Amino acid sequence: MSKSESNPRVYVERNIYYRRNAEGKKVYEISWRDSTGKQCRRVVGPKISAARTERDKELAKRGRNEPAPANPRLTLGEAADGYMDNRVADLRTSTQEAMRWAIEQHLRPRFGTRRLDRISADDWAGFIRDLRAAGLREGSIESVLKAARGIYSYAARRLDWNGRDTLSLLDRAERPKVGDKAPRRLFTEAELAATLRAAVGQNRLIFATAGTVGSRISETLGLWWEDLDLSDLDNASITFTHQIDRKGNRVPLKTKASERTVEIPRQLAALLVEHKTSSHFSGAKDYVFCTRSGRPLSQRNVARELRATMKDAKLANGRLAFPILSEVDENEKPVKIERGDVPSFHSFRHTAASEAIHAGDSAEEVSWLLGHKDSTVTRRVYISEIQSAERSTQRRERMEARMGGTLSTLGSADGSEGPNPKRHARPPREAEVVELSGRRTRAA
Repeated sequence: MSKSESNPRVYVERNIYYRRNAEGKKVYEISWRDSTGKQCRRVVGPKISAARTERDKELAKRGRNEPAPANPRLTLGEAADGYMDNRVADLRTSTQEAMRWAIEQHLRPRFGTRRLDRISADDWAGFIRDLRAAGLREGSIESVLKAARGIYSYAARRLDWNGRDTLSLLDRAERPKVGDKAPRRLFTEAELAATLRAAVGQNRLIFATAGTVGSRISETLGLWWEDLDLSDLDNASITFTHQIDRKGNRVPLKTKASERTVEIPRQLAALLVEHKTSSHFSGAKDYVFCTRSGRPLSQRNVARELRATMKDAKLANGRLAFPILSEVDENEKPVKIERGDVPSFHSFRHTAASEAIHAGDSAEEVSWLLGHKDSTVTRRVYISEIQSAERSTQRRERMEARMGGTLSTLGSADGSEGPNPKRHARPPREAEVVELSGRRTRAA
């Protein structure tokens, strides 16, 4: 039998307990959670009044969010607990889940019991190499390190930790290559048409809506009928204010800038009206796209439906639009599809944005279409498309300024068209008679 079992703690009142010492006398102790969320205990003495005084002091410190006493032996796991309970607790649910994934799946197993001041830059570099070897993408590795940087910051500010953030000492070559992203896979016009032809039921309208207005999958599935203005098909629009999260809950969009009203073409408006007429759920607060019971569709299920549709999609010539989806390896198993080999649901958004940019829409207009915070975000995401469109326009303008006047005076290649083909045609050369016999004699 352990000592604690033979001499158990007895509850007295809030945060106060007592035990019997070796002489059989009561010794009071207090138990509380500090500002980091860590459970703390301290023996006070034989007087309950002193225990109450110390308890009230510690609870007052927590109420004022005063930092806990400095702990040179602070471990990453201890700092992570406080970071999650205090700083992360007020963030969006999706952000909390991302941080929890980074800490529980990667940081805690590797460094949870290590003291923060004993984790070197070489330890972090090796950690990054191991994450790459495990198959994590550069963006995912950066998400893990973002959580680690948050833990360091929290430890320094709230836990009075005076160590050094060794994560910041990594060389540029050792850090995640977040800029090395796979090219965005867009739908070609033929692939998009083939996908919509192969889609069945409301899936066709879901894909058509996202492909037209560039909405995210969460925004598309979060639409209520009251978000659609279909009273005048020539002036129809969709207003995005909410989205469906991965748990199936309808929640507000992440930022106010994401809320927007987008005009839609008459053809899409007519299809939506037809869909509403045939739907069993057409009330103002019913979902536009829903299950048979009226519940919102799952993001994962819609993504699976898109992949199945793409597998059956055929081009106008009868060939498969995405033949790689039907390929098998030597074991008759489907081949692995690498990221970027085929479009995803988000490709509808990228395709709509790229088409708008190449059609001449400004970054500000595309930013409004996509619901970005400002055009700076749009330029950062679609920098190559915008630069390509701008440079193409500039090159044409420079060519026009340099050669436009000259080219306008020229006819077609055969001289049959133009301002005045006869005027610019070269005059025929006059015939010249040469006495060949005399030329041969002089040459000889």
